[in-house]
Amino acid sequence: MEGSPFNRSALTQRSPPPTPTRHAPPAAPAEHVMEPLEVVATSELQNWMKSIEQCLNEVCIISSEGKLNTDQKLRISNLCRRVSHGTSQMAVQYQSLKQKAIQAHSNIQVLKENQDVSQQLQDLKKSIEVTSKPISGAFSFAEMVKKSPVNFIQPKNFSSVAIYPNDKMKSSEETKSLVQKIIKPEEMKLHVRGLRKTRDGGVIISTNSKDDIEKIKQSTQLRTSGLIIDETKKRKPRIIVLGVPASMDETEVFKCIYHQNLADKLQNTSLEAFMSSIKLSHKSGRKDTETCNYVIEVTAQIRKTLIANDRVFVNWSSCPVRDFTLVTRCYKCQQYGHAAKTCREANITCGHCGEVGHALKDCKKKDEPSKCATCLHFKKPNNHKTGDAECPAKKLAENRYINTIDYEGA
Repeated sequence: MEGSPFNRSALTQRSPPPTPTRHAPPAAPAEHVMEPLEVVATSELQNWMKSIEQCLNEVCIISSEGKLNTDQKLRISNLCRRVSHGTSQMAVQYQSLKQKAIQAHSNIQVLKENQDVSQQLQDLKKSIEVTSKPISGAFSFAEMVKKSPVNFIQPKNFSSVAIYPNDKMKSSEETKSLVQKIIKPEEMKLHVRGLRKTRDGGVIISTNSKDDIEKIKQSTQLRTSGLIIDETKKRKPRIIVLGVPASMDETEVFKCIYHQNLADKLQNTSLEAFMSSIKLSHKSGRKDTETCNYVIEVTAQIRKTLIANDRVFVNWSSCPVRDFTLVTRCYKCQQYGHAAKTCREANITCGHCGEVGHALKDCKKKDEPSKCATCLHFKKPNNHKTGDAECPAKKLAENRYINTIDYEGA
């Protein structure tokens, strides 16, 4: 049938819909068990198409062998083509409707599960309200309600201010020393959370409240010392979309994200506005696979909408979406916040033993337990691997990064 002019069943093979169980939610409670959704399998649909094509081919063959003139044969052939085209279009429309039905079926299941959870929380609230004795170590009802299936990032509610030198040749260490001479937290009753240096010769002071920041800004001595006081500029959030088809280009992916996930929810945001507010940071994943991961910079509103859904639909794919808060670790000095190509340290630090002067590949203590080079540098407990997920230095770097992002209240 490959040479048939009516071989349009291949259209149903180009974008097969995902099976309903690919990313199905957990099973609903017994009282909400739903009947399975009955759909025609793609293979069965293809068999029907082939059968129709065979019949149409036989009609064309019979007409060509019969005693018909050329015009009559052409008319029969054209009619057969139209029937074949219409049938194939019906098959494609069915595939599209089937996918929507599957998605609607899954959404109904999720809504029923959420209804059960809501009822359980209401019952829990009543039981807590009738109990006057506090339970040691338990969460309050308000805290439990705040905990949603999606783990939203909650940045610390700190305030910060940036201070830079007028003289561009001064280092951040010099700026830090000058600021510490001028600003006396005990005299100004400041609640300072941290003081860190920046790459451009400045420092950033973090405090518990905006009132503390205002006290710093109003310091006359600070203003007359040749220092520039500026507001800290926060970055846009970054999210990672997992399992994006590698065959699609960046523009196609972004348009799918808008049309399939945001158009109905952000009705005041046009496609043009969306495309101008989204930026691909980078792609990750193995090069020899059919999918890759997109790390995307978006606005706080778009980030919140996509994270709330837990998944992003891209063409025929359902892709998990998460906040991207991974901080860069330098593989030369083993510190967080920069890459090896911009590292200012003269000597390399081993990621296994934490000693300065040799690389990991040249380490002679590989048979000994690992030591975290980052924590060892700051003379902190280091009986874990460098870059370990539970490393205090890594968590501190991630929290610091999170608090530089504009989540607009998350």
